[in-house]
Amino acid sequence: MPNYVIISLIVTLAIIIVFQGINKMNKKIEKDYSTKSPEKVKEYIKRNEELLERTNKLNKKMVNFLTFTIIAVIAVFIFVPVFTPIFFIAFLFAFTLLILNIILRSSLEDRLKTFRNLSFEIKNKNSNLNG
Repeated sequence: MPNYVIISLIVTLAIIIVFQGINKMNKKIEKDYSTKSPEKVKEYIKRNEELLERTNKLNKKMVNFLTFTIIAVIAVFIFVPVFTPIFFIAFLFAFTLLILNIILRSSLEDRLKTFRNLSFEIKNKNSNLNG
C-alpha cells in the first residue's frame, strides 16, 4: 500500500477521534443546559436548529465537492498520474468530512427531539405548579 494512503488513513482516524471528543464535550454542555430554566432550553433549541440548518447546507456543498474530487482523481490518474496522491487525499478528506457531517446532523436531530420533549415537560411541570 502506498505511503500516502497510510498517512491519509491515519489522519482520517485522528479527525474522527477529535470529532468524538467534541461530541462528548457537547453532551456535557447539554446536561448543564437541561438543569437550567426553560428560557435556556429554548435558547439551546434555537441555536441547535440554526446549526442543523447550516449542516444541511454544508452537506450539499460536501456532496458537490466529493463529486468533483472523484472526477478529479479519475482524470488525474489517467492524464497525470504523478498528482494522483494529492487528489486521492482530497477525496478521502472530503469523504470523511461528509460522513462526520451526516453523523453530526443525525445527532443534532436526536438532541433537538430530546430538548423539545424536555422543554415540553418543564412547561407541564410549571403549569401544574401554578395551576
